[in-house]
Amino acid sequence: MTDFYTESPEMSEYARREYSDALINLSRTGFPGYRTHDGASELVRNFGAPLNLIVDTPPTISQEYIGCDGLCEITRLRIQVLPELPFYGLLFVPKFFSEKLPLVVASNGHLGTPELMYGMHGKNGYSDLTKRILRHNVAVFSPQFLLWNCGQSPAKPVYETAYDRAALDRELKKVCGGITAVEVFCLLRSLVALSSNMRFLDMERVAACGMSYGAFLTLRAMAVSEKIRCGYFMACIAGGLDERFPEWFLKDKNKTPSDGELMSMCAPRPVFAEVGAKDDIFELSDSTRECEIARNAYRTCKTQENFHFNVWDGAHIVNPADDGISFMINAIK
Repeated sequence: MTDFYTESPEMSEYARREYSDALINLSRTGFPGYRTHDGASELVRNFGAPLNLIVDTPPTISQEYIGCDGLCEITRLRIQVLPELPFYGLLFVPKFFSEKLPLVVASNGHLGTPELMYGMHGKNGYSDLTKRILRHNVAVFSPQFLLWNCGQSPAKPVYETAYDRAALDRELKKVCGGITAVEVFCLLRSLVALSSNMRFLDMERVAACGMSYGAFLTLRAMAVSEKIRCGYFMACIAGGLDERFPEWFLKDKNKTPSDGELMSMCAPRPVFAEVGAKDDIFELSDSTRECEIARNAYRTCKTQENFHFNVWDGAHIVNPADDGISFMINAIK
């Protein structure tokens, strides 16, 4: 039996602290000195800064090798997406490979971290998602969004750096598009940095997946950027218009697209949407409605085989069955 790599949460606390501090600073300063991209798509214009800005400086990467196990080598990446904005994530690389590796972006949900999703910080509801993807001989990048548990749930690992996502979003919307625009920007700039610095990655074969809040963010990244060739979105196809999550709305609330509309923007690229029939956070009826919107868009493109909606007999966790993973891997292999 393989002993997988683990570490104490304190080892990565500096990364969460630096990222949180940078976001707080941005909420005060915004993005002065950058010009708006007049040719940006309507979706990008609606998201606002920093997604709609012209950025001439290339992102840079610093690497911290943190360990390995029988499955992969693990590196913590510090990606300078802007001079004033560092972003972090874990890069998992299979130990043995002979050609360029496809890349899967795999994002944790609310109250999670990339470390927790791999099992480095204890048990979780991700059903070994990262490990299961890695076994298909692809690399995995897990971004560190502002989602970790800083005391909201004592039943899960608690991280020291505190934040209030909704409050920070309110402040960011005074100077830019809000927290969602910032984090989608960070993810897409990370892909640019990986393409420039990691020559062993095949950046023509990139997929993205996420569970819950991770699905929310990776879906929006795929809708914005065609660099993401396939998406697997779990436990969060609920419309993106939930009043419990005010930070989900765009700065101009009336221009906020639903999840069904966003998946439609991904067509004809392959998308696998999955929800649990017993999900206690999001209503199955909402997910079904949104997926029907997307299915109609794929029918219009005559690529209905590229859209799959799966309901499994589970709750608000990752499905332990591999149907969605296989769909995603087949799309980029």
